[in-house]
Amino acid sequence: MEKIIEINTDCMEKPRAEGDLFLNRALLADTYQTTAEVSIVVVAYNRLEKTRRCVESILKYTESVDYELILIDSGSQDGTLEYYDSVQFHKKKVIHITKNLGAAFAYSSLSLHELGRFICIVQNDLIVTSHWLDNLLACIKSDMRIGMVNPVTSNVSNRQFIDFTFKSYDEMQQIAAQYNKPDRKKWEERQKIVTLGTLYRKEVFLAAGWPMGDMGFFHDFFDDDISFTIRRLGYRIVLAGDTWICHDHDFRSGEGKDPIEHYKSLKKGSANFSEKYYGIDAWEDVCNSYKPFLGYIPVIEDSGLTRVLGIDVKCGTPILDMKNYLRKAGIFQVELSAFTQDPKYWMDLKCICRGGGVKCDREEFLGEAFPAEHFDYVIADFPFNCRQDSQRILEALFTLCRKGGIVVTKFHNSFSYQENSHLLMQKNTYGWEFFYQIFYHIPCETAKGSMEKLGTVKHMVDIPSELDEEHRQLLESIIPSDFSQEEKGEFLKRMSCREYLMVVQRL
Repeated sequence: MEKIIEINTDCMEKPRAEGDLFLNRALLADTYQTTAEVSIVVVAYNRLEKTRRCVESILKYTESVDYELILIDSGSQDGTLEYYDSVQFHKKKVIHITKNLGAAFAYSSLSLHELGRFICIVQNDLIVTSHWLDNLLACIKSDMRIGMVNPVTSNVSNRQFIDFTFKSYDEMQQIAAQYNKPDRKKWEERQKIVTLGTLYRKEVFLAAGWPMGDMGFFHDFFDDDISFTIRRLGYRIVLAGDTWICHDHDFRSGEGKDPIEHYKSLKKGSANFSEKYYGIDAWEDVCNSYKPFLGYIPVIEDSGLTRVLGIDVKCGTPILDMKNYLRKAGIFQVELSAFTQDPKYWMDLKCICRGGGVKCDREEFLGEAFPAEHFDYVIADFPFNCRQDSQRILEALFTLCRKGGIVVTKFHNSFSYQENSHLLMQKNTYGWEFFYQIFYHIPCETAKGSMEKLGTVKHMVDIPSELDEEHRQLLESIIPSDFSQEEKGEFLKRMSCREYLMVVQRL
């Protein structure tokens, strides 16, 4: 007779009929009996010295949190397994995998039901710091819709880095201790996160599936996929700017990677991502950040609820940047809305525009898509002089913005060196393959004059093109010889400007 397997659910609570999506997911996660609040998982493949520094930092600087330590050796041959065995900690589990098949496979060896209420993945080249986990927990517990939180760190891309200067390990820890002060103004909602020391809610994996990650992304774009999966489940992903840890890895030099294989991995990962997400490009559609321009945008008086509209902002990074910028200024009640002409962006815009609406329609219906004078900020991430009816589009931007509100839009410099070079020599001088658009040839002074009829131009910011040395020299060679130094500087500035960002306060 086969043995009867009994699962004791006497102390568990079933989902409530009146509970919302996120509450019922959380209730399910709460039902599983675990040994600790947080499961800290370290996966190592060789690099013993880095692994040792990582684990020792966890043991020293994770003081006030109830956690278990899960140490996974993924086929190392440098004594990692023996080191794991020697680690002294009362809630420790060691798992040995005989051959390295990647991080996603290593996580699959764990039973999700047995993991803690929160799961923290710590790569073995990370060094954690004072109050790191306390701060991450404070952030993720502040809102049940925050699904994942990541600290800022050194040696990382995606605008997540702070590179402190220090001469010793002890000095680094002292700097981090001074930096890691809880400050919710520094929390930034993001479209995607490079996952280094990431803290997750258990329920996001109960909803998304376990093990974490799609094996279609062996390494590159694994982070992008995790971010999109969790965000599309309705959760926010947050960069905790009040928490710094050290990433002991030089990603800029491609440490530990063969350059050719790395390029192939990036190319294939990008193609896989675009295929999975129906044409979304993880770089072009997500990395259109407005962070370099935020300082030019005035913070207007907080009226209780600040409304921000993004127009053709792709997946929405410009308006998320604006929301984070206002948060740093102490404005926490921000409602995002969006208008797009491309339906492939609709879902990702809906994920971040939870309070406002998202409209997908042709540009001629922009002015009718939302109530007039409804928004405090209107951000149009396109050059308005590339539109068929540029004057009508421009007027719609100001119609939707309330009096005293801010309109941010772009204006393409059709008189630039690059534009003339492209037209005269039929040569792509932008440095990338680009789809040529037709722009209305309007001098920037005329464009500024049109803006001044609708509002006060606060800033007109040059956005330069990145010219290689050959084109830089060619541009300098056509400067008239009788120009003064001041005139030469103005000529170079105007000719190398790709487009202008115009910040206008509506009258």
